[in-house]
Amino acid sequence: MKNRDIYQRDPSKITLLNNGVATLTDALTDEERRTLCFELEHFVCEGEYQRGLVRILDSYVSNQGRPEQPAAWVSGFFGSGKSHLAKMLHFLWTDFTFPEGGASARGLARLPNDVQDLLKEISTLGKRGHGLHSAAGNLGSGAGDSVRLALLGIVFKSAELPESFPQARFCLWLRKNGIYDLVCSAVEAEGRDFRRELNDLYVSPLIAKALLSVDSNFAANEKEAKAALRAQFPKPKDITTDEFASALQDTLAPNGGMPCTVIILDEVQQYIGDDTSRSYVVQEVVETCSKRFGDRLLFLGTGQTALSGTPALQRLQGRFTVNVELSDNDVEMVTRRVVLAKRQDRINEVKSTLEANAGELDRQLVGTRIGPRSEDKSTLIEDYPLLPVRRRFWEHTLRAVDRAGTAGQLRTQLRIVYDAIRRTAEEPVGTVVPADFLFEEISANLLQSGVLLREVNATIMEQNDGTFDGYLKSRLCALVFLIRKLPREAGADIGLRATADALADLLVEDLAKDGPTLRGQIPKLLDELVVAGTLMKLDDEYSLQTRESSEWEAEFRNRQTKLVNDLTRMSSKRTQLLGAAVQDAVRSVKLVHGRCKEPRKLALHFGAEPPPGPGHEIPVWIRDGWGTDEKNVIVDARAAGPDSPVIYVLVPKSRADALARVITSQSAAKDTLEYKGAPSTPEGIEARQGMETRLTEARNSLRMLVAEVIDGAKVFQGGGTERLETILRDKVREAADASLDRLFY
Repeated sequence: MKNRDIYQRDPSKITLLNNGVATLTDALTDEERRTLCFELEHFVCEGEYQRGLVRILDSYVSNQGRPEQPAAWVSGFFGSGKSHLAKMLHFLWTDFTFPEGGASARGLARLPNDVQDLLKEISTLGKRGHGLHSAAGNLGSGAGDSVRLALLGIVFKSAELPESFPQARFCLWLRKNGIYDLVCSAVEAEGRDFRRELNDLYVSPLIAKALLSVDSNFAANEKEAKAALRAQFPKPKDITTDEFASALQDTLAPNGGMPCTVIILDEVQQYIGDDTSRSYVVQEVVETCSKRFGDRLLFLGTGQTALSGTPALQRLQGRFTVNVELSDNDVEMVTRRVVLAKRQDRINEVKSTLEANAGELDRQLVGTRIGPRSEDKSTLIEDYPLLPVRRRFWEHTLRAVDRAGTAGQLRTQLRIVYDAIRRTAEEPVGTVVPADFLFEEISANLLQSGVLLREVNATIMEQNDGTFDGYLKSRLCALVFLIRKLPREAGADIGLRATADALADLLVEDLAKDGPTLRGQIPKLLDELVVAGTLMKLDDEYSLQTRESSEWEAEFRNRQTKLVNDLTRMSSKRTQLLGAAVQDAVRSVKLVHGRCKEPRKLALHFGAEPPPGPGHEIPVWIRDGWGTDEKNVIVDARAAGPDSPVIYVLVPKSRADALARVITSQSAAKDTLEYKGAPSTPEGIEARQGMETRLTEARNSLRMLVAEVIDGAKVFQGGGTERLETILRDKVREAADASLDRLFY
């Protein structure tokens, strides 16, 4: 059986009309309506999409009869489906009817009962009042810096008016005076499109002539008519909030009755940015209109973060109180329902195949934060032919390479998964999507954004010389590139490295056959790439080389070698690190003495010589295993006798080789960055970023190594008694309490 046979929809026959990108449009063209029809038919109204719609609609219905409607806010990372949800609400609100065939939005969408019931209630409200209306758009596409004009443009367009303020006001004036159709007909009788002629409102002889023909009192002649138009309908840089509300009233409720209206503003956060003045105007407009139009008008905004996320958005918290937040789970649900949905009679075949290859699945990226999880079993069949481990790899990688935060999870994943199932459709069941497929899909965008250098891309492509080995080398290089883009900072590091085993895990396609074969071939091919200078090997990890990165690497190696051979400098750095770590460990030890709680201090002493005689502080003599050994420390402690207040600390000589290696890596990386400075070329910037990553890794490793060494430190009291508490801080604290008695009694 082939993969294509397991899907509800044949991959070769389905088309992702919107490419995974929802755009708020008014469905004016045939193409826009075809796309809208596709989006409605494939709208997955489950999870937070369902709960979000219910929350928004129920709030609107529940607040009928109240002074105003609370506004709604939909948040989620870029591409999480905010625009898609907003677009669906836009057309479901009015139950948009398609002119071709008469199908309706609510009829095409598969909606849960609670959403259907709320939409019916809103339709009933519209019938009792003045109908339904919906306006939706992106503020950024409006009138520049004027929030009010940008928002009005969205409303004007929804009412089939020009988006520009002067032209829209002119059309409203024509309608108010009952001469719109006459003027429009007069202009079009001259062979011109009226809406296009409005672009030349102040200078158009046809509009001036048409006005004079239907209203001879408007002006004495065409020249005066043009002057009157310019004076009566000027183009302002901005308008007041009261003028905005009046224009909204004239547009949607010219006779006084406001329809049940939703105004949807997409990517409000992106438009506001850090501009608190824009945030203030949005707040003022929403507040004024909500109070003026009462329970009839609902505002909905979208943004990448919750309203508490930035100072500029926090101003809106009091107004946008109905909150909907989309998550990764919602994205995954959409891909499973829209693209990966399986036929019920084929599920057992998929299940048995996956169970037969459980060994291969369970070893995928073991030891990393994105490795196999127990909960994967519940989605393994749904996700097939995309393995959950690889889905997580893609998610992390997409975020890492998206510099502007605009790659978009939902839009990117829908497109990639759609292409992936088409590519694997003719393969037998048991063939999964390799992780490097992601590189094929996004490399063009990465080149355009500068994340992928042309030199690096050429290197990757050049490996594919027409042979199988060349093809595999190219794929290996592509994966190395993606993995090296993942963050290495503590907390963000998922633990994945471009090692031979990890690369083999990610390249397996045929679950039954590829694993052993690839794990035998890949180490040999990687060695060849290193010899050719295409890759460089850092411990067990591989990284792509460019001419510039080779120069940085040579500088790093030179400094690393010098430090390894400079035993005095190496000893000094190690001593400083261990000494600072001991001080950090015991810094929180607070001592109080006697009934009056007199504070006492520890006197830390480093070196081979004993500390000076005790005063009012507790002496702590700290040595490490590189300068002495445990036997000597015990001898000194016993010689001091049981009355000595001195505390003896020995930091053991453990993980010595690893510690030396990481110290040299950190120092060499730091010195290389300082020596090379800030390059200006893309290749230089890429090389510097690679060295910064190496420095970050070294610091993280050094922090963990030093903590491990310090945790193994031994503490003795005068007389030779060893403290057996768990950590150094507790050992020193207990020893110090005992020393207080020895020192002062």
